[in-house]
Amino acid sequence: MAEASSVVVDGKRTTINFHTGVVTATRKQKETQISSSTQYHGNQAYTSTSSSTVDHHELFIVDSSGRERAFQMIDMDLAVREGNTVTVVWVVPEDSEVGPHILVQNHNTGDRTVVEPKRILSWFMKPKLIVWGTTAALVIVSMMISWVLVIIAAFAPFLYFRRRAMTAIKGMFASPELKQLEAQLAQVKPVAAVAA
Repeated sequence: MAEASSVVVDGKRTTINFHTGVVTATRKQKETQISSSTQYHGNQAYTSTSSSTVDHHELFIVDSSGRERAFQMIDMDLAVREGNTVTVVWVVPEDSEVGPHILVQNHNTGDRTVVEPKRILSWFMKPKLIVWGTTAALVIVSMMISWVLVIIAAFAPFLYFRRRAMTAIKGMFASPELKQLEAQLAQVKPVAAVAA
């Protein structure tokens, strides 16, 4: 594992890490989650059903020093196979031991998979206590003024902190530190395939 640099995301120092090597094993599976709900209106029952598919991808990558690492990625549909030279990039916020994968570069095919910012939003949202505490305080103050303000106060803190975190994540993706790492990764040459 190499540490590229760090960047500040919404007040949190976040370390950018990467690992480059040859894929020695890969396993992929899809999980379909189905949910349904029934609502009753008078004598009528209305049922709605929805489904979503989640991609699970596991890669084993051996770097040039022989060190092997396993990566379990969720919702990153990757085009990799054994023998490909790949780089996995992930970020670790300062108050965490681990962090989300944000980019996978296949140096053989040139394919680059970047996670959608909304998929890593939970890693950078303010703690729930701050969001709920702010909401409660605003609701109490708003009750003294107007019921319209109560409704606004009930949703405003969540929307504000969500937008703030999303803006910070987009800033991380556009940061000079990440752009510099991407430029370095563009120079990586794939390891030649071994003839069988």
